[in-house]
Amino acid sequence: GPVFRGWGGGGGLGGAVGLGRALSRLVYQVSPSDPATLAAVSVVLASVATVASLIPARRAVRIDPASALREE
Repeated sequence: GPVFRGWGGGGGLGGAVGLGRALSRLVYQVSPSDPATLAAVSVVLASVATVASLIPARRAVRIDPASALREE
């Protein structure tokens, strides 16, 4: 549910800040804890996950539940 997504998002952002500091010499002209960068990456990843889940969801909606249960 939404609570688990909140915990996952918070944990992910905390991990990103921690790992960002460890990898700060690889990041060019961006602070490892730059809020705009972290927000942009979070939005991009959430968008990709949403689009990736829409394809199987649309396919599942087209299937008749009764015929799917009979086949299995």
